[in-house]
Amino acid sequence: MVRQMRRAAVLALAIVACPEGQVGHELGTSGGSASASGGPGGATGSASAAGSTSGEQSSFPSDAGGDGGAGTGSADEGAKGEPPDLRFAVIGDYGLDGDNEAAVATLVLGWDPALVFTVGDNNYYSGEASTIDVNIGKYYQSLISPYKGVFGPGGAENKLFPSPGNHDWGAGDLDPYLDYFTLPGNERYYRLRRGPCEFFMIDSDDHEPDGNAATSVQAQWLEAALADSDAPFKVVMMHHPPYSSGIHHGSVGMRWPYGEWGADLVVAGHDHDYERLVVDDVTYLVAGTGGASLRAFDVEEVGTQRGHADAFGALQGRVNANELTVEFIATSGGIVDRVTLLAARPTSWEPLIAAGATWRFRESDPGPGWKALEYDAAWPAGPSPLGFGAGGEATTIPGGAMLDRPITTYFRHRFKASAADVGAPLRLRLAVDDGAVVHLNGVEVYRIDVPAGPAYDSTTAVVPVGDWFADHWTETAIPGAALRQGDNVLAIEVHQIAVVSSDLRLDVELASGRF
Repeated sequence: MVRQMRRAAVLALAIVACPEGQVGHELGTSGGSASASGGPGGATGSASAAGSTSGEQSSFPSDAGGDGGAGTGSADEGAKGEPPDLRFAVIGDYGLDGDNEAAVATLVLGWDPALVFTVGDNNYYSGEASTIDVNIGKYYQSLISPYKGVFGPGGAENKLFPSPGNHDWGAGDLDPYLDYFTLPGNERYYRLRRGPCEFFMIDSDDHEPDGNAATSVQAQWLEAALADSDAPFKVVMMHHPPYSSGIHHGSVGMRWPYGEWGADLVVAGHDHDYERLVVDDVTYLVAGTGGASLRAFDVEEVGTQRGHADAFGALQGRVNANELTVEFIATSGGIVDRVTLLAARPTSWEPLIAAGATWRFRESDPGPGWKALEYDAAWPAGPSPLGFGAGGEATTIPGGAMLDRPITTYFRHRFKASAADVGAPLRLRLAVDDGAVVHLNGVEVYRIDVPAGPAYDSTTAVVPVGDWFADHWTETAIPGAALRQGDNVLAIEVHQIAVVSSDLRLDVELASGRF
Protein backbone atom coordinates (compact mmCIF):
# COMPACT_ATOMS: atom_id res chain seq x y z
CA MET A 1 0.00 0.00 0.00
CA VAL A 2 1.38 3.42 -0.90
CA ARG A 3 1.52 5.62 2.15
CA GLN A 4 -0.77 8.60 2.04
CA MET A 5 1.86 11.10 3.06
CA ARG A 6 5.58 10.69 2.37
CA ARG A 7 7.68 12.00 5.19
CA ALA A 8 11.10 13.51 4.98
CA ALA A 9 14.10 11.74 6.37
CA VAL A 10 16.76 14.34 6.73
CA LEU A 11 20.21 13.89 8.17
CA ALA A 12 23.36 15.67 8.75
CA LEU A 13 27.09 15.56 8.57
CA ALA A 14 29.90 17.63 9.91
CA ILE A 15 32.66 19.61 8.33
CA VAL A 16 36.33 19.76 7.69
CA ALA A 17 39.01 22.41 7.73
CA CYS A 18 40.85 23.91 4.71
CA PRO A 19 43.22 26.86 3.79
CA GLU A 20 43.76 29.89 1.53
CA GLY A 21 41.62 32.05 -0.59
CA GLN A 22 41.06 35.70 -1.19
CA VAL A 23 40.70 38.08 1.73
CA GLY A 24 37.27 39.68 2.00
CA HIS A 25 34.81 41.27 4.41
CA GLU A 26 31.32 39.91 5.11
CA LEU A 27 29.35 42.68 3.48
CA GLY A 28 28.01 40.62 0.57
CA THR A 29 25.30 37.96 0.44
CA SER A 30 25.29 34.45 -0.92
CA GLY A 31 23.69 32.63 -3.73
CA GLY A 32 21.04 31.91 -3.24
CA SER A 33 -1.66 5.41 24.59
CA ALA A 34 0.76 2.59 24.52
CA SER A 35 -0.06 -0.82 23.14
CA ALA A 36 1.75 -3.87 21.82
CA SER A 37 0.53 -6.52 19.42
CA GLY A 38 2.03 -9.32 17.43
CA GLY A 39 1.75 -11.13 14.15
CA PRO A 40 -1.02 -13.37 12.90
CA GLY A 41 -2.36 -15.60 15.62
CA GLY A 42 -0.50 -13.65 18.29
CA ALA A 43 -2.04 -12.11 21.36
CA THR A 44 -2.59 -8.40 21.73
CA GLY A 45 -1.53 -6.89 25.02
CA SER A 46 -1.09 -3.58 26.75
CA ALA A 47 2.28 -1.99 27.36
CA SER A 48 2.85 0.46 30.18
CA ALA A 49 3.02 4.09 29.13
CA ALA A 50 5.69 5.06 31.59
CA GLY A 51 7.13 8.44 30.77
CA SER A 52 10.75 8.81 29.77
CA THR A 53 13.29 10.84 31.64
CA SER A 54 16.67 11.88 30.47
CA GLY A 55 19.77 10.61 32.23
CA GLU A 56 22.75 12.85 32.78
CA GLN A 57 24.59 11.27 29.85
CA SER A 58 21.87 12.25 27.38
CA SER A 59 23.23 14.31 24.51
CA PHE A 60 19.87 15.83 23.60
CA PRO A 61 19.81 19.48 24.62
CA SER A 62 17.00 21.94 24.99
CA ASP A 63 15.61 23.80 22.01
CA ALA A 64 17.42 26.96 22.87
CA GLY A 65 20.65 25.50 21.53
CA GLY A 66 23.78 26.30 23.47
CA ASP A 67 27.03 24.52 24.08
CA GLY A 68 25.55 21.08 24.56
CA GLY A 69 24.07 20.68 21.10
CA ALA A 70 20.87 21.74 19.44
CA GLY A 71 17.35 20.47 19.56
CA THR A 72 15.10 20.50 16.54
CA GLY A 73 11.67 20.57 18.12
CA SER A 74 9.75 20.74 21.37
CA ALA A 75 11.64 20.32 24.61
CA ASP A 76 11.36 17.19 26.73
CA GLU A 77 8.88 18.65 29.12
CA GLY A 78 6.55 19.40 26.21
CA ALA A 79 5.36 22.74 24.89
CA LYS A 80 1.93 24.33 25.24
CA GLY A 81 0.53 21.31 27.03
CA GLU A 82 1.96 18.76 24.61
CA PRO A 83 3.17 15.45 26.07
CA PRO A 84 6.90 15.05 26.69
CA ASP A 85 9.08 13.57 23.98
CA LEU A 86 9.45 9.80 24.00
CA ARG A 87 13.06 8.71 24.46
CA PHE A 88 14.30 5.31 23.36
CA ALA A 89 17.52 3.44 22.58
CA VAL A 90 18.57 0.82 20.04
CA ILE A 91 21.43 -1.67 20.46
CA GLY A 92 22.62 -4.29 18.01
CA ASP A 93 24.99 -7.27 17.93
CA TYR A 94 25.57 -6.76 21.62
CA GLY A 95 25.05 -10.11 23.37
CA LEU A 96 28.65 -11.10 24.05
CA ASP A 97 29.69 -10.92 27.70
CA GLY A 98 32.69 -8.63 28.11
CA ASP A 99 34.03 -5.11 28.51
CA ASN A 100 32.63 -3.80 25.24
CA GLU A 101 29.08 -4.85 26.06
CA ALA A 102 29.50 -3.45 29.56
CA ALA A 103 30.56 -0.06 28.19
CA VAL A 104 27.57 0.14 25.85
CA ALA A 105 25.18 -0.95 28.59
CA THR A 106 26.53 1.74 30.92
CA LEU A 107 25.96 4.33 28.19
CA VAL A 108 22.41 3.20 27.41
CA LEU A 109 21.24 2.74 31.00
CA GLY A 110 22.62 6.20 31.81
CA TRP A 111 20.08 7.69 29.41
CA ASP A 112 17.20 6.09 31.37
CA PRO A 113 15.21 5.50 28.17
CA ALA A 114 11.54 4.58 28.24
CA LEU A 115 12.20 1.74 25.78
CA VAL A 116 15.25 -0.18 24.53
CA PHE A 117 15.07 -2.09 21.26
CA THR A 118 17.56 -4.56 19.85
CA VAL A 119 18.34 -5.36 16.23
CA GLY A 120 19.45 -8.92 16.82
CA ASP A 121 22.31 -11.14 17.90
CA ASN A 122 21.29 -10.94 21.53
CA ASN A 123 23.04 -14.18 22.51
CA TYR A 124 26.40 -15.15 20.97
CA TYR A 125 27.47 -17.47 19.52
CA SER A 126 24.84 -20.15 19.16
CA GLY A 127 21.80 -18.79 21.01
CA GLU A 128 22.11 -21.37 23.79
CA ALA A 129 20.14 -21.40 27.04
CA SER A 130 23.39 -21.74 28.99
CA THR A 131 24.72 -18.37 27.73
CA ILE A 132 21.64 -16.21 27.35
CA ASP A 133 21.51 -14.75 30.87
CA VAL A 134 25.21 -13.87 31.08
CA ASN A 135 25.01 -12.31 27.62
CA ILE A 136 21.84 -10.30 28.27
CA GLY A 137 20.61 -10.27 31.86
CA LYS A 138 24.02 -9.54 33.37
CA TYR A 139 23.84 -6.08 31.78
CA TYR A 140 20.17 -5.38 31.03
CA GLN A 141 18.17 -7.26 33.71
CA SER A 142 16.75 -3.99 35.04
CA LEU A 143 14.88 -3.56 31.72
CA ILE A 144 13.36 -7.05 31.61
CA SER A 145 10.03 -8.10 33.12
CA PRO A 146 9.37 -10.79 33.98
CA TYR A 147 13.08 -11.51 34.46
CA LYS A 148 14.02 -15.18 34.82
CA GLY A 149 17.77 -14.88 35.43
CA VAL A 150 20.17 -14.58 38.35
CA PHE A 151 21.68 -11.11 38.02
CA GLY A 152 19.05 -9.08 39.87
CA PRO A 153 15.35 -8.57 40.49
CA GLY A 154 14.53 -7.43 36.96
CA GLY A 155 12.37 -4.46 36.09
CA ALA A 156 8.95 -3.42 37.32
CA GLU A 157 7.83 -3.36 33.69
CA ASN A 158 9.36 -4.66 30.50
CA LYS A 159 11.38 -2.04 28.61
CA LEU A 160 13.55 -4.33 26.47
CA PHE A 161 12.09 -5.34 23.10
CA PRO A 162 14.41 -7.46 20.94
CA SER A 163 14.37 -8.79 17.43
CA PRO A 164 16.12 -12.12 16.72
CA GLY A 165 19.37 -12.44 14.79
CA ASN A 166 21.19 -15.34 13.18
CA HIS A 167 23.15 -16.07 16.36
CA ASP A 168 19.90 -16.27 18.33
CA TRP A 169 18.56 -18.87 15.94
CA GLY A 170 21.76 -20.88 16.27
CA ALA A 171 21.28 -24.06 14.28
CA GLY A 172 17.60 -23.34 13.72
CA ASP A 173 16.21 -23.34 17.25
CA LEU A 174 14.91 -20.09 18.81
CA ASP A 175 13.58 -21.74 21.99
CA PRO A 176 16.06 -20.19 24.49
CA TYR A 177 15.19 -16.71 23.17
CA LEU A 178 11.44 -17.36 23.31
CA ASP A 179 11.72 -18.83 26.82
CA TYR A 180 13.81 -15.91 28.11
CA PHE A 181 11.71 -13.00 26.83
CA THR A 182 8.00 -12.29 27.24
CA LEU A 183 7.02 -10.34 24.13
CA PRO A 184 3.86 -9.40 22.24
CA GLY A 185 2.23 -11.59 19.62
CA ASN A 186 4.11 -14.61 18.36
CA GLU A 187 7.26 -13.05 19.91
CA ARG A 188 9.29 -13.41 16.72
CA TYR A 189 7.76 -10.35 15.04
CA TYR A 190 5.36 -7.86 16.55
CA ARG A 191 4.38 -4.20 16.85
CA LEU A 192 4.59 -1.77 19.76
CA ARG A 193 2.91 1.65 19.90
CA ARG A 194 4.17 4.26 22.31
CA GLY A 195 2.84 7.79 21.97
CA PRO A 196 3.67 9.35 18.59
CA CYS A 197 5.73 6.40 17.33
CA GLU A 198 4.95 2.80 16.43
CA PHE A 199 7.75 0.26 16.26
CA PHE A 200 7.58 -2.88 14.11
CA MET A 201 10.02 -5.66 15.05
CA ILE A 202 10.77 -8.11 12.23
CA ASP A 203 12.47 -11.52 12.11
CA SER A 204 14.77 -11.33 9.08
CA ASP A 205 16.38 -14.73 9.59
CA ASP A 206 15.97 -17.49 6.99
CA HIS A 207 14.67 -19.81 9.73
CA GLU A 208 11.55 -17.67 10.33
CA PRO A 209 8.55 -20.04 9.91
CA ASP A 210 6.44 -17.32 8.29
CA GLY A 211 9.17 -16.46 5.81
CA ASN A 212 11.32 -13.40 5.18
CA ALA A 213 10.61 -12.68 1.51
CA ALA A 214 8.65 -9.60 0.41
CA THR A 215 5.65 -11.84 -0.36
CA SER A 216 5.83 -13.93 2.83
CA VAL A 217 3.20 -14.15 5.55
CA GLN A 218 5.41 -12.00 7.74
CA ALA A 219 5.76 -9.31 5.05
CA GLN A 220 2.02 -9.30 4.45
CA TRP A 221 1.53 -8.78 8.17
CA LEU A 222 3.94 -5.84 8.14
CA GLU A 223 2.27 -4.21 5.13
CA ALA A 224 -1.14 -4.48 6.79
CA ALA A 225 0.16 -3.33 10.18
CA LEU A 226 1.85 -0.24 8.71
CA ALA A 227 -1.32 0.62 6.80
CA ASP A 228 -3.36 0.16 9.97
CA SER A 229 -1.16 2.44 12.08
CA ASP A 230 -2.06 6.10 12.56
CA ALA A 231 1.18 6.92 14.39
CA PRO A 232 2.96 10.06 13.15
CA PHE A 233 6.14 7.96 12.87
CA LYS A 234 6.63 4.29 11.99
CA VAL A 235 9.97 2.58 12.59
CA VAL A 236 10.83 -0.91 11.32
CA MET A 237 13.64 -2.88 13.00
CA MET A 238 15.32 -6.16 12.11
CA HIS A 239 18.68 -7.88 12.19
CA HIS A 240 19.79 -8.23 8.55
CA PRO A 241 20.20 -4.81 6.88
CA PRO A 242 18.59 -4.40 3.46
CA TYR A 243 21.50 -2.13 2.48
CA SER A 244 25.00 -2.07 3.93
CA SER A 245 28.60 -1.29 3.01
CA GLY A 246 29.82 -3.85 5.56
CA ILE A 247 31.14 -7.30 4.85
CA HIS A 248 27.64 -8.79 4.51
CA HIS A 249 26.77 -6.28 1.74
CA GLY A 250 23.11 -6.06 2.75
CA SER A 251 20.35 -8.63 2.47
CA VAL A 252 18.73 -8.37 -0.95
CA GLY A 253 15.81 -10.50 0.23
CA MET A 254 14.98 -7.93 2.93
CA ARG A 255 14.62 -5.07 0.45
CA TRP A 256 10.90 -4.86 0.98
CA PRO A 257 9.03 -1.70 -0.15
CA TYR A 258 9.10 -0.18 3.34
CA GLY A 259 8.53 3.37 2.13
CA GLU A 260 5.56 2.45 -0.02
CA TRP A 261 4.05 0.60 2.92
CA GLY A 262 4.43 3.65 5.18
CA ALA A 263 7.70 3.23 7.12
CA ASP A 264 9.73 6.33 7.96
CA LEU A 265 12.90 4.67 9.27
CA VAL A 266 14.46 1.20 8.99
CA VAL A 267 17.08 0.10 11.55
CA ALA A 268 19.19 -3.08 11.41
CA GLY A 269 22.42 -4.66 12.66
CA HIS A 270 24.39 -7.73 11.49
CA ASP A 271 27.32 -5.70 10.13
CA HIS A 272 29.43 -4.60 13.07
CA ASP A 273 29.64 -0.92 12.25
CA TYR A 274 27.49 2.19 12.11
CA GLU A 275 26.16 3.40 8.76
CA ARG A 276 23.48 5.77 7.51
CA LEU A 277 21.97 5.39 4.06
CA VAL A 278 19.03 6.84 2.12
CA VAL A 279 17.45 4.68 -0.59
CA ASP A 280 14.21 5.60 -2.37
CA ASP A 281 13.62 8.42 0.11
CA VAL A 282 13.76 6.10 3.13
CA THR A 283 16.47 6.38 5.79
CA TYR A 284 18.28 3.18 6.77
CA LEU A 285 20.54 2.88 9.81
CA VAL A 286 22.93 0.00 10.54
CA ALA A 287 23.93 -0.17 14.21
CA GLY A 288 25.77 -3.41 14.94
CA THR A 289 28.02 -1.71 17.51
CA GLY A 290 26.64 -3.02 20.80
CA GLY A 291 29.54 -5.16 21.98
CA ALA A 292 30.66 -7.80 19.46
CA SER A 293 33.92 -7.03 17.66
CA LEU A 294 33.84 -4.20 15.12
CA ARG A 295 34.56 -4.83 11.45
CA ALA A 296 35.77 -2.58 8.64
CA PHE A 297 33.62 -1.52 5.70
CA ASP A 298 33.99 -3.53 2.51
CA VAL A 299 32.24 -2.18 -0.61
CA GLU A 300 30.41 1.13 -0.89
CA GLU A 301 26.63 0.58 -0.95
CA VAL A 302 24.09 2.58 -2.93
CA GLY A 303 22.75 5.51 -0.93
CA THR A 304 25.44 5.50 1.74
CA GLN A 305 26.01 8.86 3.41
CA ARG A 306 27.95 8.44 6.64
CA GLY A 307 29.68 5.56 8.35
CA HIS A 308 32.05 4.63 11.17
CA ALA A 309 33.54 1.23 11.92
CA ASP A 310 35.75 2.24 14.84
CA ALA A 311 33.38 3.05 17.71
CA PHE A 312 31.18 0.96 19.97
CA GLY A 313 27.93 2.67 20.84
CA ALA A 314 24.16 2.79 20.53
CA LEU A 315 21.35 4.79 18.98
CA GLN A 316 19.49 7.29 21.12
CA GLY A 317 16.10 8.46 19.85
CA ARG A 318 13.71 11.25 20.73
CA VAL A 319 10.30 11.58 19.11
CA ASN A 320 7.24 13.81 19.30
CA ALA A 321 4.32 14.36 16.95
CA ASN A 322 6.38 16.60 14.68
CA GLU A 323 9.81 15.02 14.41
CA LEU A 324 11.96 12.02 15.14
CA THR A 325 15.65 12.50 15.92
CA VAL A 326 18.10 9.61 16.24
CA GLU A 327 21.75 9.97 17.23
CA PHE A 328 24.56 7.45 17.17
CA ILE A 329 26.45 7.95 20.43
CA ALA A 330 29.86 6.38 21.05
CA THR A 331 30.74 4.88 24.43
CA SER A 332 32.89 7.96 25.00
CA GLY A 333 29.67 9.96 25.03
CA GLY A 334 30.44 11.76 21.77
CA ILE A 335 27.70 12.50 19.22
CA VAL A 336 28.98 10.65 16.14
CA ASP A 337 25.95 11.18 13.89
CA ARG A 338 22.46 12.64 14.00
CA VAL A 339 19.43 12.13 11.75
CA THR A 340 16.12 13.99 11.98
CA LEU A 341 12.89 12.95 10.28
CA LEU A 342 9.96 15.33 9.80
CA ALA A 343 6.33 14.24 10.09
CA ALA A 344 5.30 16.82 7.49
CA ARG A 345 7.42 17.00 4.37
CA PRO A 346 7.73 20.24 2.38
CA THR A 347 6.78 19.93 -1.28
CA SER A 348 9.71 22.10 -2.35
CA TRP A 349 12.84 23.73 -0.96
CA GLU A 350 13.99 27.31 -1.55
CA PRO A 351 17.79 27.76 -1.44
CA LEU A 352 19.29 30.07 1.16
CA ILE A 353 22.92 28.97 0.73
CA ALA A 354 23.90 27.12 -2.45
CA ALA A 355 26.71 24.60 -2.89
CA GLY A 356 29.75 26.46 -4.20
CA ALA A 357 28.96 29.62 -2.19
CA THR A 358 31.88 31.70 -0.94
CA TRP A 359 32.87 31.10 2.67
CA ARG A 360 35.31 32.96 4.86
CA PHE A 361 37.65 30.87 7.00
CA ARG A 362 40.20 31.16 9.78
CA GLU A 363 42.61 28.50 11.08
CA SER A 364 43.15 29.92 14.56
CA ASP A 365 40.85 30.83 17.41
CA PRO A 366 38.96 33.99 16.37
CA GLY A 367 37.99 34.84 19.92
CA PRO A 368 34.53 35.69 21.24
CA GLY A 369 31.81 37.02 18.99
CA TRP A 370 32.83 35.24 15.79
CA LYS A 371 29.45 33.47 15.52
CA ALA A 372 27.43 36.68 15.63
CA LEU A 373 25.95 38.43 12.62
CA GLU A 374 27.64 41.71 13.56
CA TYR A 375 31.15 40.23 13.49
CA ASP A 376 33.13 41.55 10.50
CA ALA A 377 36.82 40.73 10.37
CA ALA A 378 39.03 40.30 7.31
CA TRP A 379 39.33 36.53 6.87
CA PRO A 380 40.49 34.71 3.71
CA ALA A 381 37.60 33.59 1.51
CA GLY A 382 36.84 31.13 -1.27
CA PRO A 383 34.10 28.97 -2.79
CA SER A 384 33.13 25.57 -1.42
CA PRO A 385 34.03 22.80 -1.21
CA LEU A 386 36.85 24.00 0.98
CA GLY A 387 39.56 21.86 2.49
CA PHE A 388 42.68 19.88 1.72
CA GLY A 389 43.62 16.28 1.04
CA ALA A 390 40.14 14.94 0.22
CA GLY A 391 40.23 15.87 -3.48
CA GLY A 392 38.04 18.13 -5.57
CA GLU A 393 38.50 21.24 -3.44
CA ALA A 394 37.42 24.53 -5.02
CA THR A 395 39.35 26.31 -2.28
CA THR A 396 42.44 24.71 -0.75
CA ILE A 397 43.06 25.71 2.85
CA PRO A 398 46.72 25.75 4.01
CA GLY A 399 46.08 23.34 6.87
CA GLY A 400 49.26 24.12 8.78
CA ALA A 401 52.30 21.87 8.95
CA MET A 402 51.84 18.21 8.07
CA LEU A 403 52.28 16.98 11.65
CA ASP A 404 50.80 20.05 13.32
CA ARG A 405 47.40 20.69 11.71
CA PRO A 406 44.97 23.09 13.38
CA ILE A 407 42.43 21.08 15.36
CA THR A 408 39.64 23.58 14.63
CA THR A 409 39.00 25.70 11.54
CA TYR A 410 36.28 28.37 11.54
CA PHE A 411 33.91 29.27 8.67
CA ARG A 412 31.32 32.01 8.13
CA HIS A 413 28.83 32.80 5.39
CA ARG A 414 26.31 35.66 5.31
CA PHE A 415 23.01 35.22 3.49
CA LYS A 416 19.57 36.80 3.20
CA ALA A 417 16.19 35.32 4.12
CA SER A 418 12.72 36.45 3.05
CA ALA A 419 9.58 36.72 5.15
CA ALA A 420 8.45 33.37 3.69
CA ASP A 421 11.61 31.69 5.01
CA VAL A 422 11.05 32.78 8.61
CA GLY A 423 9.20 30.05 10.49
CA ALA A 424 9.59 27.52 7.67
CA PRO A 425 11.38 24.16 8.11
CA LEU A 426 15.12 24.40 7.42
CA ARG A 427 17.15 21.69 5.70
CA LEU A 428 20.91 21.60 6.17
CA ARG A 429 23.04 19.53 3.77
CA LEU A 430 26.68 18.97 4.72
CA ALA A 431 29.73 17.17 3.43
CA VAL A 432 32.31 17.22 6.21
CA ASP A 433 35.46 15.60 7.48
CA ASP A 434 35.77 15.21 10.48
CA GLY A 435 33.28 16.90 12.90
CA ALA A 436 31.39 20.18 13.12
CA VAL A 437 29.27 22.51 15.22
CA VAL A 438 26.88 24.75 13.28
CA HIS A 439 25.55 28.10 14.51
CA LEU A 440 22.77 30.22 13.00
CA ASN A 441 23.02 33.88 14.05
CA GLY A 442 25.00 32.82 17.12
CA VAL A 443 22.67 29.96 18.16
CA GLU A 444 23.91 26.39 17.92
CA VAL A 445 21.58 24.44 15.63
CA TYR A 446 23.54 21.27 14.88
CA ARG A 447 26.59 19.24 15.81
CA ILE A 448 28.07 16.09 14.38
CA ASP A 449 31.09 14.00 15.41
CA VAL A 450 31.90 16.42 18.25
CA PRO A 451 31.57 15.65 21.97
CA ALA A 452 28.60 17.08 23.85
CA GLY A 453 29.32 20.16 25.93
CA PRO A 454 31.40 23.27 25.20
CA ALA A 455 33.57 22.99 22.08
CA TYR A 456 36.95 24.70 22.27
CA ASP A 457 39.71 25.35 19.76
CA SER A 458 41.44 22.21 21.08
CA THR A 459 38.33 19.97 21.05
CA THR A 460 38.93 17.01 18.75
CA ALA A 461 36.33 15.08 16.75
CA VAL A 462 34.93 11.91 18.31
CA VAL A 463 36.05 9.54 15.53
CA PRO A 464 37.79 10.02 12.17
CA VAL A 465 35.93 10.07 8.87
CA GLY A 466 37.42 7.42 6.61
CA ASP A 467 36.76 5.24 3.60
CA TRP A 468 34.63 7.03 0.97
CA PHE A 469 32.60 9.22 3.33
CA ALA A 470 34.59 12.50 3.33
CA ASP A 471 32.86 14.04 0.31
CA HIS A 472 29.41 12.45 0.79
CA TRP A 473 26.41 14.70 1.40
CA THR A 474 24.05 14.12 4.28
CA GLU A 475 20.91 15.99 5.32
CA THR A 476 19.17 17.06 8.48
CA ALA A 477 16.41 19.35 9.58
CA ILE A 478 17.66 22.10 11.89
CA PRO A 479 15.72 24.48 14.14
CA GLY A 480 14.89 27.77 12.44
CA ALA A 481 13.87 29.95 15.37
CA ALA A 482 17.04 32.03 15.03
CA LEU A 483 16.44 32.83 11.35
CA ARG A 484 15.40 36.42 10.69
CA GLN A 485 14.15 38.32 7.69
CA GLY A 486 17.04 40.08 5.97
CA ASP A 487 20.67 39.41 6.85
CA ASN A 488 21.76 36.19 8.58
CA VAL A 489 25.03 34.33 9.16
CA LEU A 490 25.81 30.61 9.30
CA ALA A 491 28.99 30.02 11.33
CA ILE A 492 30.60 26.59 11.41
CA GLU A 493 33.53 25.24 13.39
CA VAL A 494 35.13 22.12 11.90
CA HIS A 495 37.02 19.86 14.31
CA GLN A 496 39.73 17.41 13.27
CA ILE A 497 40.47 14.09 14.93
CA ALA A 498 44.16 14.93 15.48
CA VAL A 499 46.97 17.31 14.51
CA VAL A 500 48.19 14.66 12.05
CA SER A 501 44.91 14.60 10.11
CA SER A 502 45.50 14.11 6.39
CA ASP A 503 42.38 15.83 5.06
CA LEU A 504 39.58 18.27 5.76
CA ARG A 505 36.40 19.07 3.84
CA LEU A 506 33.42 21.39 4.06
CA ASP A 507 30.56 21.87 1.64
CA VAL A 508 27.20 23.29 2.67
CA GLU A 509 23.69 23.86 1.40
CA LEU A 510 20.86 25.47 3.38
CA ALA A 511 17.23 25.65 2.24
CA SER A 512 13.80 26.56 3.63
CA GLY A 513 10.73 24.44 2.99
CA ARG A 514 7.46 25.26 1.27
CA PHE A 515 4.17 23.38 1.59
